[in-house]
Amino acid sequence: MAAIEKLMQQTIQRIATGPKATEFTTAFIALHRGADGFMSLKQFEKFYWPYLMKLVNALVDAGYTPEIFFEGDYTKRLEYLQELPKGKVIARFDRSDMAKVKQALGGRVCISGNVPASLLQTSDVEGVKKYCKWLIDVVGKDGGLIVGPGSVIDEVKSENLKAMVDFTREYGKY
Repeated sequence: MAAIEKLMQQTIQRIATGPKATEFTTAFIALHRGADGFMSLKQFEKFYWPYLMKLVNALVDAGYTPEIFFEGDYTKRLEYLQELPKGKVIARFDRSDMAKVKQALGGRVCISGNVPASLLQTSDVEGVKKYCKWLIDVVGKDGGLIVGPGSVIDEVKSENLKAMVDFTREYGKY
């Protein structure tokens, strides 16, 4: 715990003395190991969440918009994510239950992502459009959604990626 505290102090100090954000400046945070299946809730509560919140708050205080990539499934951790500063965070989801994400975080953060890379790799264009329609109808209801891939897209079919972008532009207007 002493090591975690020391590293956190150094990180917060670097943020406080670093360049200040101008206008809209994001700070990307990839969370690779906080997901439901990686550590117990008890470990998450003790070692992970308090320090992530300190990091997020330090970035917000410096004028940044944290863009947090919740890689894996964070569905069981959504109650914690409700502590994120309202209107200050972009939360990109990989494999979480997006209906539950919307229910827990809608109006609190900008929700992003969740079009599965596997869908973009193996589906046809109609399958991609169908998923994007569901995502826009359920998660995008009342705004606050950026449709995008849930994770890396280096091996997807170009026609599926194009379908995701084009369909979202056409159908996903508020």
